[in-house]
Amino acid sequence: MSVQTRPPKKLISAIMADILANPIISARAIDETTRKHLNGTKFRYPKSSELIAVYRETKTIRPEIEKLLRVKQVRTDSGVAPITVLTKPYPCPGKCVYCPTEVRMPKSYVASEPAAARALSLHFDPYDQVAKRVQMLERNGHEAKKIELIVKGGTWSAYPWPYRVWFIKRCFDAANHLNQKKLVRYHSLAQSQKANESADYRIIGITLETRPDWITPKEIARLRELGCTRIELGVQAIDDHILKTVNRGHIVQDVVRATALLKAVGFKLDYHFMPGLPGSNAKKDIQMFAQLFTDPRFCPDMVKLYPCVVLPSTELIDWYHQGKFKPLEGEALIDAMVQMKSMIPHYCRLSRLVRDFPANEITGGNKTSNLRDVIKERMRQQNLKCRCLRCREAGHRPLLDKKTNIKLFTDIYDNAGGKEYFLSAEDPKRTTVLSFLRLRLPNQVPIESDKKTDLALKELKKVIPEIRDAAFVRELHTYGQALRIGQEKQEAVQHKGWGRKLMEEAERIAKAKGYKYLVVISGVGVRGYYRMLG
Repeated sequence: MSVQTRPPKKLISAIMADILANPIISARAIDETTRKHLNGTKFRYPKSSELIAVYRETKTIRPEIEKLLRVKQVRTDSGVAPITVLTKPYPCPGKCVYCPTEVRMPKSYVASEPAAARALSLHFDPYDQVAKRVQMLERNGHEAKKIELIVKGGTWSAYPWPYRVWFIKRCFDAANHLNQKKLVRYHSLAQSQKANESADYRIIGITLETRPDWITPKEIARLRELGCTRIELGVQAIDDHILKTVNRGHIVQDVVRATALLKAVGFKLDYHFMPGLPGSNAKKDIQMFAQLFTDPRFCPDMVKLYPCVVLPSTELIDWYHQGKFKPLEGEALIDAMVQMKSMIPHYCRLSRLVRDFPANEITGGNKTSNLRDVIKERMRQQNLKCRCLRCREAGHRPLLDKKTNIKLFTDIYDNAGGKEYFLSAEDPKRTTVLSFLRLRLPNQVPIESDKKTDLALKELKKVIPEIRDAAFVRELHTYGQALRIGQEKQEAVQHKGWGRKLMEEAERIAKAKGYKYLVVISGVGVRGYYRMLG
C-alpha cells in the first residue's frame, strides 16, 4: 500500500531544524535529511511548499536553502512573478497559413499548451486564472507579490473594447482580493487600478500581444488606459515577399510604423520572429535577424524566436503533404539559431527559443522542447557567448563575489527617430546584469517614415500631449530572486538602491540634453515607487 498520509507540522519542523543545522547544504543533503526523518513512518515526502512554509517561520536568512527548496526556480529569477492568462476564443483578423485554428482556443493556440490548458480548464475567466496561478507559484515556494501580467490570445486589439476593459479589470480585481479578508467590490477599471497601487499583490506590468497593422494613435491611447507597459508584436519576418507568401496580412512598413508609434510613447517592445517560414531559408532568416539590430527602424527590446512548425489545424499542413513546404529543422535550424543568438546586443532580451507545442501535436518541424539547452551547449562548443539580457541577468548567474566592483555602463543606439540609452549596473566583464534602465530621447535623429506614419505621430502628440517635450524612462528593472515589496535579503539583488542610482543618471542625461520633463511608463503597481522618487 502506498504511503499518502501528510506529515505533521512537528515532523516537518524537525526536518527543517536538521537542514538548518548543516552549514553547507545541497539538494542531496536536503533529500537525505528528509528521508532519515521519514524512515519507518507512514508519512509521504513533504511538498516543497510545506518545507518552505516552515523554513520561513524560522525567520532564518539562508537564501541558498530557499533556492534549493523552490520548484522551477527560473519562474521568479527575473525579479517578478510572470502570470500568463488567455483571452476567450474569438475570430482573428489574420489568415496566416501556419497558424493553428482550434474551435475551443483563441487563434494561434492549441489546448495542449500548458498555459492554454490552464485557461481552458478555468473557462478563460481572467479572475480565476490570476488567482489560481499566484496560489500555485506560492505553494511551490515562489514570492508572487510583484505580478507581471502577460495576456495571450490571438490579436488583442481585435477584441471588442468592452471585453478588453472587463478582462483587465478582473485581473486587477483578482490581485486586489488576494489577502483581503473582506472582498472589496470595484465598480470600474480605474477604481481597481487605484486600489492596486497599495495592494499586497501588485500588477507591476502588463504585456499585450497584437499585430503591427492594428497599432494606431487611438489604440495606443486605449493601451495606456488599460495600464499596458509592453507590447508583443507579431512581426514574424521583415520581408514583404515572405509576409505575402504566408498570407500575413501586413507589410514591413506596418512594422516600422508600429515601432515608431509605440516607442514614441515609451512602450517596451517585444518582437515575435519566426525562422523557417515558407518563402525563406536559413541564410535569409539570419540576414533578417541581423537587420533587426542594425537597422534603426527596428531595434526591439526583446525577441521571441518561434521556429515555424507544421500543425494539424493549419493550411500549412496541406502544403507540407503536397511537398510545397519543407520545415527548417535539425542541424540546419540549430546552426541558424546559434548564429542568431550570438548577434543579440547587450540591450535585448531573448525571451523564448521555441513555442510550447507538445511534440505529438507537431506534424513537421522542430520537436526538441529543450532547444535552448541544445543551442547553449553548441555555442559552448564553438566558444560563442550570448550577450542577451536573459543569459546575463543576476538571477540566472552565479552570485558575484562581494568584492566585485559593480560598474555603470551606457549603450547608445539610434531607433525610430530617437536615441536610446541603455543604462546598466554590471560586473566589469559584463557577464552579470544587476539592474538596467531604458532611457529614450525622442526627436534626436531623423526618422525614416512615410506620410501615414508622419500623420499618425502628429495625431499621437495631440492625443497624448505630455510626450511633446519629454524624455522617457521606458523600463527600469532589477534582477534577482523576486522579493516582497519592501522586503530585503542580505544576498538578494533587489532593494539595494540600483534603481534609484539609474534613475538619477537618467535624469542627469535628460536634463543635459535639454528636455523639460522625464516621463516614466509605469505599471500600476509601481506608481508609488516613482512618486517616491519625485
